[in-house]
Amino acid sequence: MAVTYEEIKLQSMSDEEFVDRLRTEKQVLLKKVQQEGYELGVRSASKLSYRDFTHFERVRPLAASFDEDVLDYLWDYLDQRGYPTTARTHDADFAHLLEVSPQSRILFCQGWIDGVLSVWAMIKDQVEAE
Repeated sequence: MAVTYEEIKLQSMSDEEFVDRLRTEKQVLLKKVQQEGYELGVRSASKLSYRDFTHFERVRPLAASFDEDVLDYLWDYLDQRGYPTTARTHDADFAHLLEVSPQSRILFCQGWIDGVLSVWAMIKDQVEAE
């Protein structure tokens, strides 16, 4: 019985290590998702208008409360701006992750707004100067 207890204890420790490893992998993956959104925001910013930039600047605080439907809104928005579907995601596995993970969709869109606003931050003073 003591041997069985030690085996269970060792298995439990390896389970903890396994869970820790998977958590770390998840965090790395979610960071990549947010970075992909950011990069799309930077790339797609050229399709946006002055009004779009000022709108996203105003609503940025609301990004913290996005829900999982936000990606559908982003795709519709980019469709309206004529941003090509093929230029949105480059990796089929990544696109699949956006389909199956609500958290990924939210982080992707938060990253997109950050990317758009990073472009705006670089050019805003020039645009606003008279």
